[in-house]
Amino acid sequence: MSFRTVAIIALMLSIHSLPAASQENCAPGDANCAPPAVSPLQNPFYLFPWMANTTPALSAEINAQGLSSEWMNMQWMMMMANHFMNAPIDEATRFGILDAMLRAANTQIMEGMFGGANQGRMWIPSQNRREMPPNTVSESLSDEAKRNMYQSLMMLSPLSLRDMISIMADKMPVADDISFDDAVDAMKLRANEINFKFVGHNPLWKDIVAITGDEATPRVEIFNFCDAVVARKVLDYAPEFIVFIPCRIALIEDGGGKLWVMTLDWDVNWLNLAQNPNSVLDQELRAEAVRIRDGMRYIMEGAATGDF
Repeated sequence: MSFRTVAIIALMLSIHSLPAASQENCAPGDANCAPPAVSPLQNPFYLFPWMANTTPALSAEINAQGLSSEWMNMQWMMMMANHFMNAPIDEATRFGILDAMLRAANTQIMEGMFGGANQGRMWIPSQNRREMPPNTVSESLSDEAKRNMYQSLMMLSPLSLRDMISIMADKMPVADDISFDDAVDAMKLRANEINFKFVGHNPLWKDIVAITGDEATPRVEIFNFCDAVVARKVLDYAPEFIVFIPCRIALIEDGGGKLWVMTLDWDVNWLNLAQNPNSVLDQELRAEAVRIRDGMRYIMEGAATGDF
């Protein structure tokens, strides 16, 4: 008999036996004998919320028993994680599966588990708060140490380099009726509208054609935008941010002739649950970082839609 069969039989027995056992110490009609709390094992639909959603009557029964939405969501998170751990890795790491699994993660629940945003815990070692003078360059690791660190991380990741680069990019397709030049014009106009200075342009594809003579080279151009005041604030926080400045948006033609607009994705909301107190940005810098990211998205949407 397989382990799966044994597990199913055990679950079915628990469904039928637990309710009966719960009444053994209660006399019929005894108003002072409160029924025990419902065990999640009494109903397999507790463990798989998506099953309950497909059967409204059972879903209503579950809700009537007072099961919290937080508990249900935790089971959904666990189910998705179980799929990732047990499915064939090529299937588990498909972006459709990864997207569903990560969307299932409820960070509000996680925040409650870990004590709130930016709350260092004894079992999550973290630095003390440091006060650094503005515009101070930090120490770094040697090439050998960085290589060993990143090689170790890559050993633990089931994702390919293509996967990870794709996740790091914020990208959107350009509508089929929008030409490359129209997308460029829309970006520049929107940047001017929100006071992002256009500070550079690299028509990379022209250099490739000039060097290789390959006239069929897909078109790719890189556009640089900057808010000098915010740049200064960011550099005061960490001069190493200069490697990301100015903000770059690329407009590219893929192998099928489809146009895409993309940039490096960075969202300060990723820091909401950071345990290291030195990852907490002051409110002014955080607000500026949000404004820059929103502005970049606004410019990209102009290219994607051709909306001036």
